[in-house]
Amino acid sequence: MKDITNRPLICIVDDELTNAEMMRLILDDEYDTCLAYNGKEAIDVISSRKPDLILLDIVLPDLSGYEVCKALKKNPETENIPIIFVTGLEDKKSESIGLEAGAIDYVVKPVVSDIVKTRIQRILQTDLYIEFLEKSLDNSKKTVA
Repeated sequence: MKDITNRPLICIVDDELTNAEMMRLILDDEYDTCLAYNGKEAIDVISSRKPDLILLDIVLPDLSGYEVCKALKKNPETENIPIIFVTGLEDKKSESIGLEAGAIDYVVKPVVSDIVKTRIQRILQTDLYIEFLEKSLDNSKKTVA
C-alpha cells in the first residue's frame, strides 16, 4: 500500500522537452515527477520507478503512447498504474483508442493546469481508496480463516 505521507510520483512521458517541463512545473508543488522522452524509455522508467500515475503522450518517436499503454497493462507489475493520455490529438477516435488501450482518462493539449491537477488528485484518491478496501478485505479474510 502507498505511504500517504510521501508525495505521489507521477511519470510524465512526452518527446517535446518544453511540454514535459511545463507539466513538471504545473505538478511540482504537490507531486514528485520523473520524465521519459520516448516509449522505450517510458517503459524502462515506469518499470523501475513504479510511479503512482502516468501522464502519457500518444505521439512518440519510437513506440506510440497506445503501444506503451498496452505494454504496461500487460505487465503485472505496472498493470494497475493509472494512465492519463495527454495529447494534441483531439478527435474522438483517438480518445476511444486510448481508453480501449487501458487509459483511465484523456486530456487534450494545451492543458488547463487546474483541471489536470483536479483529475490527477481524484484518480489518486480513488486509487488509495481501492487499495484501502482491498487491504480491509484481505484482513477480514484472514480473520475468518
